[in-house]
Amino acid sequence: MKSPGYASCATEVRLRRGGAFSVSCGAENRTLDLSGNVSGKPYICTGDDIERCAELLCRGSYHSHEKELEAGYISAGGIRAGVSTYGTYGGGVWGIDGICIRLPRHVAGCSAPLFEALGTVSMLICSPPGVGKTTLLRDAAFQLSDRYRLRVAVADTKYELLPDKKPELADYFCGKDKAEAIGAAVRCMSPQVIICDELGGEDEVRAVLSAQSGGVIFIASAHADSMRSLLSRPSMKAIHDAAVFEKYVFLTRNGGVFTFSAEDG
Repeated sequence: MKSPGYASCATEVRLRRGGAFSVSCGAENRTLDLSGNVSGKPYICTGDDIERCAELLCRGSYHSHEKELEAGYISAGGIRAGVSTYGTYGGGVWGIDGICIRLPRHVAGCSAPLFEALGTVSMLICSPPGVGKTTLLRDAAFQLSDRYRLRVAVADTKYELLPDKKPELADYFCGKDKAEAIGAAVRCMSPQVIICDELGGEDEVRAVLSAQSGGVIFIASAHADSMRSLLSRPSMKAIHDAAVFEKYVFLTRNGGVFTFSAEDG
């Protein structure tokens, strides 16, 4: 790319059938030309581009990723690619229209100010998509394990939180439904902390409420830009009413620097 600063902060790469090839850095989007430069005429992706990219992400086996495709994503070695698909009335997938490859980043120590300010308490980290909740949670496992010496269980349904080198005291439950992973962690690994991304489903809420009764610290994330928007969702209101989280953290980012505000639960 002609803009190395932009390349270094890229969070997503997108391919669209019949649409522009683009890269995103937070809320900013740039189209790329055939050489991968952020200036010039945008490259328009073909059906062959989409199919080849999907084949590589699935490692040649669509069948092994069938359930993921129906749920709108492909997991591939620590990278999650969201997909927009053509579906059948039976719920199956017969074609992929667009691919959004999320670029995971390990920003070492980025969650440290959060725990220094609020302590190792249960907290829900909230922001709109693309701000960095997953990046923060990935580092939180290291902080809570290696710095605070707590036993950590990570419910990593979409393989987005799993690092190349794991924290010393962390166990990862990958590829499982979050509710199932939370239940298995409590039953089998006696964690002091559970970390999970994108909390919200009713089954997940029930699993959190059940685990909370055992005194486990929860660090989770949700899409919301304010307490009002968060509590407009019935599942989140149920968690709030049950006092699961001691702190609600609203995250913003300026470049690579995270800032946050917190409200009591």
